[in-house]
Amino acid sequence: MQNQSYHHGDLKAELIRMGLKLLDQEGYERFSLRKVAKACNVSQTAPYRHFKDKDQLIAAIAAEATKEFDQSLKQALEKFPDDPKKQLKEMGIAYVNFFVHNPEYLRLLFLSDIKSKMKIDPCLSENHFLDGHPFHTFFNAVKRYKNNSPNETMGEKELMLYCWGLVHGISVLIANRDIPFEGDYAKLVSSIMDSEKFLW
Repeated sequence: MQNQSYHHGDLKAELIRMGLKLLDQEGYERFSLRKVAKACNVSQTAPYRHFKDKDQLIAAIAAEATKEFDQSLKQALEKFPDDPKKQLKEMGIAYVNFFVHNPEYLRLLFLSDIKSKMKIDPCLSENHFLDGHPFHTFFNAVKRYKNNSPNETMGEKELMLYCWGLVHGISVLIANRDIPFEGDYAKLVSSIMDSEKFLW
C-alpha cells in the first residue's frame, strides 16, 4: 500500500485526530508515533516533522480537546448574552453533550493517568483559569450568575463546586454507560436542569 499524500497542514491535523483514537484504545504505554503513522498510512518518520516524540503529540491532542471543549461552552453562553441564569443552564447542557458525544476526550482530560506519565504536559498542567481554558469560561459564567443573584445563598466557591460537580458527574455516568438510558440525552439533561430540585 502506498503512503497517502497529505498537505503539510493536513497531516498534523490527521496525526492529532488518529492519535486521539489510538491513545484512547492503547493507553499511554502502548501508544507510539509509529502506530499513529501506520494509522495515517504515512512513513514512520513523517510524524517527526510535526512532533519530536509521543508526549508532544499527546500534548497537542489535549490542547485540541481543551480548545473544542471551551468553544462548545462559549457557543452555549452566546445564546443568552443578557441572562446569566440561562447561560449557566445552557452551558451545563453543552458540557454534558460535549462529553457524551466525545467520550474519548472525557477519558483523556479527566479519567486517564496520562498526565502523571507524560514528560511534558503544557496543556494539562497550565493555569486552568487563563482565558481560553474551559475552566475559565465555566467559572466566569458562575461568577456572573452569582453577581446577578442577590438571593443566592451559596458562596462563590460552593456554587462553582456545585455546578461543576453536577454536570461533570452526569457526563461521566452517561459517557461511561454506567446508567442504562436509551432516550434523548439532551432532553434528559435539560429536564434535570429545569427541575426545582436543582439550581438550574
